[in-house]
Amino acid sequence: MTTPLHITTGRAVDGVARLSAVGEIDLTNAAEFAARLRDALGDGAGRLLVDLTRVEYLDSAALATLFAHAERLDIRISPLNEALLTFSGLDQLAAVEVVAGDAGA
Repeated sequence: MTTPLHITTGRAVDGVARLSAVGEIDLTNAAEFAARLRDALGDGAGRLLVDLTRVEYLDSAALATLFAHAERLDIRISPLNEALLTFSGLDQLAAVEVVAGDAGA
């Protein structure tokens, strides 16, 4: 059974491309997450704001997707998942902002 994940894309008020995810990202839905991330980055697009502040769980499949595009990502994450991005080293490759609560929603 696929883990619940809701993904939306669009532009932030300042015009920056944005992808927001709600739920969990794991092996059962990482391919969908990867495809939506690639689509949001588009051909020649600039940086992408990836809002993961409402993601409750990320596994290695999710991290692999983020690592593949890290140089073009600005990631917002909740304190719940901050340690994962720090321990994996993703925060050294992508811009990571820790946002408490639903402030990034």
